[in-house]
Amino acid sequence: MSFSPADIAYFLEVARQGHVGRAAEAVGVTQPAVSKAIRRLEDAVGVALFERGAHGARLTAEGQLFLESARRFDTEHIELMRSATELRAQHAGLLRVGLTNAASDGPVVRVLSEMVRHRPGLRLAMVIGKSDALNDAVAKAELDVAVVPSYPGISFNCDQLALSEDTVCVAARIDHPLARRTALTLADLTDCAWAMPSRQSAARRLVTQVFEQAGEPAPRVTLEADYMSDAAMGLIAGTDLLGLVPASMLRAWRGRVDALPLPMLELRRTLVLLTRPQARWSPLMMAFRDHMLADRMPPAAAIAR
Repeated sequence: MSFSPADIAYFLEVARQGHVGRAAEAVGVTQPAVSKAIRRLEDAVGVALFERGAHGARLTAEGQLFLESARRFDTEHIELMRSATELRAQHAGLLRVGLTNAASDGPVVRVLSEMVRHRPGLRLAMVIGKSDALNDAVAKAELDVAVVPSYPGISFNCDQLALSEDTVCVAARIDHPLARRTALTLADLTDCAWAMPSRQSAARRLVTQVFEQAGEPAPRVTLEADYMSDAAMGLIAGTDLLGLVPASMLRAWRGRVDALPLPMLELRRTLVLLTRPQARWSPLMMAFRDHMLADRMPPAAAIAR
């Protein structure tokens, strides 16, 4: 035996109003629709639930017994619908994500892949840009979240949640002339060509500062690239270029590119999740945050020489 949630709702309204016509008006349907619903319930349970008369409809003794079960049924149905709505909200909708480098094996790509697999209603808008630009986009509510590297002394006006730590080091191809040296100084790098991000990038500014403080000329940049992409890594692996490379990326290039012994140029950085201050977190934003926290790696170990 099964009951329609709508029929139960009409039954409860008739019981409240004591009148079929007033109940129909309260729920916004016709009086015949309510009368048919009551008849369907009475046919299903096999007894009369109301005594109908000129002054309205009054519950029978059996109707009084049925009333308590109907109330529980209606409450459980409302809770079930609310739960289904919340589940749909978590699995559907638009998530706008910003990132600085869409490495195919990076944590953001891993997390977004997981979310797409398990949320068929999810739509993604992914923007790749510089940290400052992504921070501004989040602050203006043009993006929901952004994952960017943060360096010492660099601040953002968005809320930040630390996800993981990494080290950026100077790297070169494994058979680079400097790779055979067990110790290097900044002076040894004077004639080298570099692959670096733009002058506005935090990493480049910090490295240039180190050279200036040591009284050495700034690095000579031959390849300027906003991100240390696979293309930039390929150029480092095939030329004498030096590059600023995250330790996490070096792992994928082991055997082709390696860090040089230049501890004075190693930069600690933190991968952070940017969100707009006092923003209302959608279920998708919370799911992305939780997945990123679950995916985060322990701080990078000392760089292999």
